Amino acid sequence: MKSRIKIAIVIAIFVLALFGGNVLFLNNYSFADVQDDITEKEQQIKELEELIQKYQGELETNSQKKRTLESEIYKLNTQINQIQAEIKSLDIYIDKTEIGITDTQDQINDAKNKIETHKNAMGGYLQEIYFTDKETLTHVLLKNGRISEFFDDLNNIQTTQDNLRLIIENIRQLKLSLEEKEEGLRNKKDELEQLRYFQSLERNNVASIRNERSDILNQTKGQEKQFQDLISKSKRDIAAIQSQITYLVQQGITAEDAVKFGELAARRVGIRPAFLIAILEIESGLGRNVGSGNWRDDMYECYIRLGTIYYPSRKSYYLQRAETEKNAFFEVVNKLGLDPDSVKVSAEPNYGCGGAMGPAQFIPSTWLAYEDKVAELTGHNPPNPWNIEDAFMASAIKLAAGGATSQTRAGESGAARAYIGGKTTCSSSICNYYANAVLRKADEIEKNL
Repeated sequence: MKSRIKIAIVIAIFVLALFGGNVLFLNNYSFADVQDDITEKEQQIKELEELIQKYQGELETNSQKKRTLESEIYKLNTQINQIQAEIKSLDIYIDKTEIGITDTQDQINDAKNKIETHKNAMGGYLQEIYFTDKETLTHVLLKNGRISEFFDDLNNIQTTQDNLRLIIENIRQLKLSLEEKEEGLRNKKDELEQLRYFQSLERNNVASIRNERSDILNQTKGQEKQFQDLISKSKRDIAAIQSQITYLVQQGITAEDAVKFGELAARRVGIRPAFLIAILEIESGLGRNVGSGNWRDDMYECYIRLGTIYYPSRKSYYLQRAETEKNAFFEVVNKLGLDPDSVKVSAEPNYGCGGAMGPAQFIPSTWLAYEDKVAELTGHNPPNPWNIEDAFMASAIKLAAGGATSQTRAGESGAARAYIGGKTTCSSSICNYYANAVLRKADEIEKNL
């Protein structure tokens, strides 16, 4: 009798510890300290973004004036200041993201330890209940001097079982929380990869603009007339464009072809060719594993792993996604008469899944949504996502739908935001960095078209 009461008390304490432990975990010093650090960095990022917007306003005002040597040097200096502010903002954002990754990993480890501890303790309690249930009614009656003690004993057993059910439910909830944290961790790692790419891109931009400033000063010798002669020259500089589309070139697309098909696609839908080429260049840089994966391992099996190993609570979603993308992929390659096992797609990154196709990096289901419009404009039926002309056209159509047809800075910025974030109004830091990087790249390319 006493042992059973003891078990019930211990389990009650265990349940309190379980709930109390979670509260303590959410409110302990280290968690608050991390949050303070993140809040401070968010404030620093906000201040830098305000400074970046100030520089952007100066650039837009300057662009409306007549181009003079003085205004051009001022513009280039402002661009350098703006990019340096963005690099500083990126540095802080990367630090913030790394803190978030470390904190999330700590929470994951803590949750795993809690689950293991609870499982071990619960095993002991279940064993005690098992041995208690094996006692015969005669043995129980002989052990209890009064009938009231017998009913108290039954009540304690019921309480113990209720507490165990509560513990099991709490473990289930903790497991769901763990899966959410793991998914959040993957998203943070994805974000970190993108931030580091933007950081390297911005550093290259600073060097490029400084070189441009030096070239102008060297060629004009500080004279306004020489500057006006310089800007009046109109020539296509393929060599310069080639140096600006390094990731496209790495995929086997020549600068000549990038310009030719970029202009063809962009003009068919009414957007700026330089803007389209810039988007494809940035996208290629973000997808540095382009063309090294296969549909089965990097796409289909990847979604299955997400649903069965990493996020079993979302199993039905990921298994359905696996089938959707597989069926779409086979629909695409079967129309083209291609061997699915020999066709290369983007490899599985350290976040999410691969499976994106060709220079424009459309996933199979998305490509099918654009297929008819691409065929209508290129005359290729069926269109091929690995064909440069078709791929560029698909991207152009998507950008036009996002508002790039206005060919204004605001319209192109919104289209770029929609391209990466799904909405023209996306205002996350990633969307801001992406849109700014694309517009700067477009400006570089525009000068040489």
